[in-house]
This record gives sequence, C-alpha cells and structure tokens, in this order.
Amino acid sequence: MSWLIVAPFEAAPMDLARMETLRKRHDPNQAIIPAHLTLVFPFTPQDPEAVRAHFEAVAATQVRIRCRLAAYLAIRDAEDRTSHVFMVPDTGRAEIEALHDQLYDGPLSAALRLDIPFIPHVTVAAFDHHDEAEDLVRSLGRVGVAGWLNRLDLLDFSEGRVTPIARVDLLG
Repeated sequence: MSWLIVAPFEAAPMDLARMETLRKRHDPNQAIIPAHLTLVFPFTPQDPEAVRAHFEAVAATQVRIRCRLAAYLAIRDAEDRTSHVFMVPDTGRAEIEALHDQLYDGPLSAALRLDIPFIPHVTVAAFDHHDEAEDLVRSLGRVGVAGWLNRLDLLDFSEGRVTPIARVDLLG
C-alpha cells in the first residue's frame, strides 16, 4: 500500500489538452493519473484512519489556489538516474508550499523526505538521461498556463493503479 496526496491541476480545456498531449508523449504515468501537483509523496500509512482524518481536516480549511505554471525545469530524480521535466508555478507557489507543510504535519511528519527539496510542479516528462530532459526544456521554450487547485485527493497508488481514498473540494 502506497498513499499520496495530490491536487488535480484545472485549467482551460485547450491548455489541459496541450499539457496532456505533451504528457502522453513523454510521461509514462499520463495514462494512470491526469495532470496534478503532488503535495505528499508516496508513503506507507502507519495509521490509515489518522492519516485520512488529518487529510480531511487540513483540506476542509484550505481555500482553492490560483496558480500559473510559468516555466519548465529539467530535474534529476533523487532516487535513480532518471530525469523529469516539470512545469513550475510562479503565482500560487507560496500557497502550495504552505499547504504541503500543513499536510506533512501530524501523522505524516515521519513521511517527510528532508533529502528531497519540495518543488511545486506538474510532471510532463520522464527520461532515462538528463540531457534528454534538458533538450525537451529547450525545445518547449516558455510556458504560461493559468489554472486552479480546487480539490485535494488522497490516493492509493499500488500495482500501477491509482485508487481514490478520499476527495475534498477546497473552499472557494
């Protein structure tokens, strides 16, 4: 059992279609889960009921976040030799970071990885070699996609499938 918490990225249909087309070409997880920002990375819950209650309590007080994905970044994976291409926000970044910190409080505090800096992002590509990720970033140029985080999802990601555990709409 591996749980995670994400915020689906919502935007204009044309912008989402472009993002998903890019992800379909370059992100092996595109067919498993739509564009999103991961707020709590995969963990094994020690007390599933406490985690769910904490998730619901934090989400119940969170207002929706307006954000703008403003740049592409090529990032080396901390655990293996692969690299990813992220779309990162400028607008909304501080609010996303604060929400990330709130979620990692309480029963999730032991799951926080201090060895990996948190970079709010939507993953659009994964590569075996970092130079491939850098090449894609150069070819894509600039980005400017306005969107919202209107919901939080607590998910089980096991055996290559994503199963919803709980969903909470953010205050609007």
